[in-house]
Amino acid sequence: MAKDTTAGRTSKRRRIRDIPGDFIVRTPWLRRRYAKRLLKTFKKSREKGRRLSGNLALIERQLRPLPPAKQQQALEQILEMGSTSKQTAASREMRRATERSERQGTRGKGVRPGLAPGQRRR
Repeated sequence: MAKDTTAGRTSKRRRIRDIPGDFIVRTPWLRRRYAKRLLKTFKKSREKGRRLSGNLALIERQLRPLPPAKQQQALEQILEMGSTSKQTAASREMRRATERSERQGTRGKGVRPGLAPGQRRR
């Protein structure tokens, strides 16, 4: 029973925290300003050799091949898409599994441990 009340409280807190972000993403001039600021952050982190957090690193990798003028437009579209589609929060196990697979993918370069295809056990 205690779990239900704490879960309700955290979801209410999360909704309160999401209000400013939703407002920024819905307002066009704030969204443009936020996109410019994010692009500056990406550039500075690349220059200084700092790593970005998970989602920001993924977005930065997607925007990197684009010319600078198109990067801002693409980032604004990404932000706008995120505001229109309300995603359900992933469970803790799913988030951990995603993080594990991302870590393994970069280290192992896509090669899974075990036998090669067609190879027999001895």
